[in-house]
Amino acid sequence: MGSDKSLANLPNSYFTEAIFSTEGRYGAYGSPTDVKVLKSESNGKKRLLEISFKALSPSQAEVPRKAIVAALQPEGSEDVLMLVGGSTASRWKNSEADLRKAVDSFKVVQTRPTKLRRVRASDYRFEQQGGLWEQKGSSTEVF
Repeated sequence: MGSDKSLANLPNSYFTEAIFSTEGRYGAYGSPTDVKVLKSESNGKKRLLEISFKALSPSQAEVPRKAIVAALQPEGSEDVLMLVGGSTASRWKNSEADLRKAVDSFKVVQTRPTKLRRVRASDYRFEQQGGLWEQKGSSTEVF
C-alpha cells in the first residue's frame, strides 16, 4: 500500500486478494471460491472485515468457512498487518465470540526502522513456510 492511501479507503479486494491467494493462509490447495465480504467497517486506525468463503481441502472438497479480519497500518509504514480469525461455518457459532475478542485485541504498539535487508538468509520463515517471496528490491542471494 502506498503512503498516499488510507486503510479505510482501500477496496475490500485489497484484503481478500492477499488472504485468499494461493500464497495466502487458505490457498494451500487452490484459491478459495465464493468469497463474500459480509461486513466492512473502519473504526479509528483499524479496518475490520467479516468474510464467508469456501476453501478447498486436501481431497479438493469445498469447505464453507467464515473469518474475521483486523487490518492495521503501523505509523510510518507502508505495510498493512492483518490478523485473520476463522473457522468452518459449522463451528462458527461456537467460536465467533472468541475470534471477535482476539481480533478486537489486535494492535501495534510501536515499530522501528530496520537496517536488515530483505534477503532469504535473514527470513525466519524460509525453512518452515517455503521462504521469502521475491518483491521489488529483494535480494535472492543466499549469503
